[in-house]
Amino acid sequence: MKVTQKNVRVFHIEIDDEASFLDYFRKNTLLLKEFFLLVEGNITKNIAFVLEQSGVCYKEINNCNIRFGGIKKEAPLLEEEPKKEVISETVSEPKPLVKLKLYDRPIRSGEEIVENLPIVIFGRVNSGAKVFCEESMSIYGIIDGLVQCDGEYIVLNGISPRGHLIFNGEIVDRERLKQNVLQKIVMRDNVLEIKEVV
Repeated sequence: MKVTQKNVRVFHIEIDDEASFLDYFRKNTLLLKEFFLLVEGNITKNIAFVLEQSGVCYKEINNCNIRFGGIKKEAPLLEEEPKKEVISETVSEPKPLVKLKLYDRPIRSGEEIVENLPIVIFGRVNSGAKVFCEESMSIYGIIDGLVQCDGEYIVLNGISPRGHLIFNGEIVDRERLKQNVLQKIVMRDNVLEIKEVV
């Protein structure tokens, strides 16, 4: 017997109604094939048929007691007891310098980059290239491949019709992005905000 632990990129999809799921799935099939799908809700025969025919890997999880550690939810506010103010002198440690990974070149087709440091890319992300980053990113070329960013923000210059962008678990609709205009995407209260960088 051989047991190995793997890191898997997962999408958790909650189905409210068949029509909206099928529309979403058809628009994003190419992107979703790169991920393992955890599907929750009413999986109709049509939905099951489309999932099977598309060749995606998925699991129906209606009866699973799985914890989703990556999902950001607001913690309930707890009343705190009033604290007694204690005055003391402390010497603060110098803050460590934040490291950064810099790519002063295009990301080649077929290349896969996985980083847990902030990334700056001065070239384009070519079709077939994949970039996954747990921190913030800046991409000054056009995105033509797959980019996933789980940081506080992503700065980008545009996305081609073949490019895909996932920011903090949300697929960014390329219709909302401008071409050859520097834009910053952040998430506030679980809503994507896209602003031009001036």
